[in-house]
Amino acid sequence: MKKSSWMIVPAAFFFLFNFSISSVKTLFFLRLIYFLFLVSLFFFLRRFNLKKILIPIVGGVSLILFVYGILQKIILFPYYLRNLANENNFYSQAFKTRLETGRVFSLFTLPSLYAIICAVLILFIFYYFLKTKKNRIFWAILLILGIINIVLTQSFGGILYLSIGVLIYLFLSGILSFKYIAPVVMVLFLFFFIVTGLRYSEAKELEPIKLRLSNWEQAYRTIKSSPILGIGLGNYESKISYFTFPGEAKSIYAHNFFLQFISELGIIISFFILLILFLSIKKLKPENSKEKVLYISAFIIMLVYNLIDIGFYFFSAGIVTVVLLSQIYEKRSEKYKLNLSILVILSILLIVQTFSDNYQKKANFLLSQKSFEEAEVFYKKSLKVNPFNFKSITGLGNINLIKKNYFESEKYLDRSLKLYPDSAFANYLKSRIDFNKEHFLNSLYHANLAFNKNRLNYEYKRWYEFIKNNIQIELSKTGI
Repeated sequence: MKKSSWMIVPAAFFFLFNFSISSVKTLFFLRLIYFLFLVSLFFFLRRFNLKKILIPIVGGVSLILFVYGILQKIILFPYYLRNLANENNFYSQAFKTRLETGRVFSLFTLPSLYAIICAVLILFIFYYFLKTKKNRIFWAILLILGIINIVLTQSFGGILYLSIGVLIYLFLSGILSFKYIAPVVMVLFLFFFIVTGLRYSEAKELEPIKLRLSNWEQAYRTIKSSPILGIGLGNYESKISYFTFPGEAKSIYAHNFFLQFISELGIIISFFILLILFLSIKKLKPENSKEKVLYISAFIIMLVYNLIDIGFYFFSAGIVTVVLLSQIYEKRSEKYKLNLSILVILSILLIVQTFSDNYQKKANFLLSQKSFEEAEVFYKKSLKVNPFNFKSITGLGNINLIKKNYFESEKYLDRSLKLYPDSAFANYLKSRIDFNKEHFLNSLYHANLAFNKNRLNYEYKRWYEFIKNNIQIELSKTGI
């Protein structure tokens, strides 16, 4: 890539600027490690033809996901709803609200994310059903299960992705001519209307569209605030609350990969990356593109997905995209020893972060159950794996505040605020400690930071107004 190598130096220079303005440096590094992992995985996988390996992988993964998705809808949802009927904590209520929608998500975190995975798997299954003479009954059963699952996700986007992918594949492969497009589109619209019926209350109010438009407008404001250098890679979730107005949909995602990417990195770095990709793609040039129609069609699905969600930011979607690109630009002649070493190092870092996050989420749940001792154990486990996990540090500060161990709580909160100065929750807790210590001006300062970070949070607003309205009284008690 000699033509594009000269651009690496100025791109790296602007990356340093982007790092310097990132308010949360740990988020910058985590996102950078993740994207470098995807790039390394692409260069490693493109040296292998995965065609034969993908057949059992697609079959096995699809069977597990689709069967579990149906069991989730029929058995698990009713079971959990019965058991959560009398639970009043935050996590139980949030989980109950999600289950009541009836939207399956199988082993994923969101129905919309599961829908895109379903769409890609169904396209592969459809291809194997058409091309493979053996096990056609198996592929037919998987195809039916997959269609049932994508309908059960109740995702408008899922039906859209699948429709686009199937149509593009049929056209590029020469199976479908334009004279048959009408009946095919009618069948695809049938599934769309079924999903519309399942979510009619939302569909009639155009809620999915309003959500996207609201989040896109917020992303535009974020870009406008720092168009040249961006707000910092990975820092969208830490800054978006400043650009979310009352009455708008709240989300830590832009629901558009490209808008979020530009808002984080800025126009200049985005331009350099786009130029490097353009020159690199010209050099890579896919061989035997006619044989790669399946991968190209599936990749187009992923591109559409990135227009209405954050796409590549999700680990599963990123992996799927890398696998598709590696087969489109397959080249088996290159060496991979150095690349494999880099890939292993990056994988270890991501695994470490995953363990830390899992401990932290477990601790959050235990905290919501008022199991303070157990929660403290898991927060500390999280920090043993990753000492820079500011969420776990804040969690320990919160527990110690509940226990009225103000000295320990302040120690943890100060440490957390060094990593994440804009944290609304950490500033709110710090304000409460300062108030208890009768450091009223400091309490007002941190209460103001918490309120400005998240003006839509009633508790932060109530606390800030309480401090502001009563500070003169408290100060008079001290004789000031």
